[in-house]
Amino acid sequence: MVTKKEFFTHMSELYDEDYNDQEIYKTFKSIVKTKDKEQIRELKELVNMNPKHRLLYRHALATNGKELTPRQVDQYISAIEFAISNME
Repeated sequence: MVTKKEFFTHMSELYDEDYNDQEIYKTFKSIVKTKDKEQIRELKELVNMNPKHRLLYRHALATNGKELTPRQVDQYISAIEFAISNME
């Protein structure tokens, strides 16, 4: 299992900033532990979205009350991708 420090180090290096988003870390931990094959499939689709689909995803999130910048969407998807690569 990836430690919290390892997660934040990975994200900080990936985005060249002092990354410390606790909410995304909680999402990361939840994904790593999931055994739901359908959810994993959907997450893999999310990771593979092109820029146009990421924009549509961002709009869908905003429609549901979750406002994210394009960079935050990219960070969220990077965290999902890192979680998938570290699943138990």
